[in-house]
Amino acid sequence: MNETKAKKKVLIISHDKIGSSMAGPGIRYHYMAQTLCADFDVTVGFFDPSYLPEEDFAHSYKARHIDAHSFEPGFEGFEIIISHWLSETMLHYCNTHSIFVVIDLYVPGPVENLASTIYGGKAIKYENDFEYNRALTMYKKFFENGDLFLFSNERQLDYWTGYAFGSDQIHLSTYQERPIYDRFIYAPMGIDTNQAIKHTKDVIKGVVPGIDRHDKVLLWTGGIWNHFDGQVLIKAMGKLKNKRPDIKLFFIGTQHPNPNVPEMKESFDTRKLATKLGLIDRTVFFNDGWVKYSERINYLLEADVAVNTHKSSIETEFSHRTRVLDHLLAGLPTISTKGDYLTDAVIGPKGLGVVVPPNDESSLADAIISILEPDKSSDIKKTIALEREAFDWEKTMSDLTQFLSGDIHKLALLSSAPKVHKISKTRRVVKKVLPVPIKKAIIRTLRMK
Repeated sequence: MNETKAKKKVLIISHDKIGSSMAGPGIRYHYMAQTLCADFDVTVGFFDPSYLPEEDFAHSYKARHIDAHSFEPGFEGFEIIISHWLSETMLHYCNTHSIFVVIDLYVPGPVENLASTIYGGKAIKYENDFEYNRALTMYKKFFENGDLFLFSNERQLDYWTGYAFGSDQIHLSTYQERPIYDRFIYAPMGIDTNQAIKHTKDVIKGVVPGIDRHDKVLLWTGGIWNHFDGQVLIKAMGKLKNKRPDIKLFFIGTQHPNPNVPEMKESFDTRKLATKLGLIDRTVFFNDGWVKYSERINYLLEADVAVNTHKSSIETEFSHRTRVLDHLLAGLPTISTKGDYLTDAVIGPKGLGVVVPPNDESSLADAIISILEPDKSSDIKKTIALEREAFDWEKTMSDLTQFLSGDIHKLALLSSAPKVHKISKTRRVVKKVLPVPIKKAIIRTLRMK
């Protein structure tokens, strides 16, 4: 009688909401968990209980709240933990309990931090360096204590490799014991090509006042984050308002589904410019709030073109645009600004849309006219149909699945690296419940004991 081998137990930590309304991180960890469920016993853990999926949200994995300050019961029994972030105490626990640690670096955190601060619209002070440097130190500890590192594209691999060298993680005498480069795994965002792509109700054309059934709709498919450039798109629409009044721009959402994330400066500025140019509710339309994840398909299917414009910046260089993948899922041609990986390596070379220079409203206006020509649009859609299977979640997670299915073992820790220490539960409770000045005073006292 053959005994069935028990599946490895995997805990995925989601630092954002999973459910009927999701942004990029929630989408990623939902589908990562769904994909890994075929080969592993998967649980998704949430440090914030409000991020848990609703009862009627379909998922194959288990979901649970884990108290970040008393996390041990939530980590107990798992062989593998995948997370974008773990505290020093959590890393210490994993190291001392032989838990294989997968650090998800699909977003280059230091770059995101830099860009969000620069484009946030507030004066940058020297004090900002304190938090930024803490983030840099945190990533160093991830490299010192992690066992596997996930990235999204070749540019990110170059970035993180340089980061590992620059943060003193590569030592000639110990590299064979801790070969970090061999532990980088390609695991980008994907799409579910098996889901039904059906139009179930009218949501834009003939529904939104000012958008007729025969109008051409340009769809902005995500939030208007500060590193994006919604304003250049508004300027392009200003050039087209009299020439092509049948072309309508629809922003699918302005408020992040996570209530802890405020509406961003670029969103306010984009709306302000559209108002100034007299485009609001004439050729430019904003959907306040956020479209539910399952309902976004109706919006995608009613659109004629999707648009992705961003600023030329270091964030763009190392980004991996999540929502662009939805364009491929729905077979939508894309107008995209040159500079990010998916635009430069996929959309442009593979003919999945039209690429424009950054901050160039004239080229953008011309691209809008061009991509709406029936023959050009039809050709792009045929190309998308041939390429979309390559972006399925099973493909994007295949390297990770294969690696974790094998004989995994923890990397040796560098003897020269400062050891992460266990923080007592008393100190953790103090940090959780007391005001910051009091926390610091008590923690200093506790450190002396």
